[in-house]
Amino acid sequence: MNVRISSPPRPIESVVAALGTAVRRKRLISRGYTDWHIRCALKSGAILRISRGVYATVDSSALAEHLAKHQAELTCFGRAKTEGLWVLHDQDVPHVGTAHGRPVPGCVTYRFRGRLSLRAILRHCAQCGTELEILCVLESAVIKDKCTMAELRTLFSRRKDGRVRKIIDMIDPQSMSIAETCARYHLKAADYNVQGQALIPGMGHLDALVDGQLGLEIDGKDYHNNEKAWEEDLRRGNVLIIANVPTLHFKAAVAMYYPEEMLRWVRQALETIAAARR
Repeated sequence: MNVRISSPPRPIESVVAALGTAVRRKRLISRGYTDWHIRCALKSGAILRISRGVYATVDSSALAEHLAKHQAELTCFGRAKTEGLWVLHDQDVPHVGTAHGRPVPGCVTYRFRGRLSLRAILRHCAQCGTELEILCVLESAVIKDKCTMAELRTLFSRRKDGRVRKIIDMIDPQSMSIAETCARYHLKAADYNVQGQALIPGMGHLDALVDGQLGLEIDGKDYHNNEKAWEEDLRRGNVLIIANVPTLHFKAAVAMYYPEEMLRWVRQALETIAAARR
């Protein structure tokens, strides 16, 4: 009698890729693959054996292979970035999570139990980041429907989480980008009144309105480098002139990495507006 071995629904290399491009045998077995499937994939060149019980795609990174060999997963801001959350700065060394708790060479190591969940990733970010870095990642988690404000408050309800709860109070679910979040943070820290996504009749929404009189637009090249976007920018600019809302335009990088330059322009613009109204 011939024994037929059923094939899993997905090619094994696609699963390895989805799991970070390098995995241990145990994770493949837990997803319904057998040693026969693994041998076939190795023979065809779909995956590579990089050490005993560890397999990788042909285009896997050195970091992914290093983590798989040490039974570790990327966490903190590095993992948040792969999850599509807003990360202001890349970390100098990888921050990783392990169930075994042993140090991973060349990495900052956290211990976690079970599956590395979003809750654990956000907690790791909150342990390592600056106030602004934490705000960016938490705000994007809410905006991208990864979690709710209520869930964040529950996650950070311990006595020692007071700092993070203050950051949660800063979240604006209407923010459209990390650059807007950074601009709002720095402006409020400088004691300006900031209204995010301020509605201007006939134009739409401004990225921010400062002290009720100065508009701010944060222009990222990804959204302003085609003919349609250029035409819309011209229309919006004309409406702002008609509505008597003077508006500064900043590159996203200025709001994110050079806030002192943004604040200087805002201060000078408000001084000009005040002088003209005397």
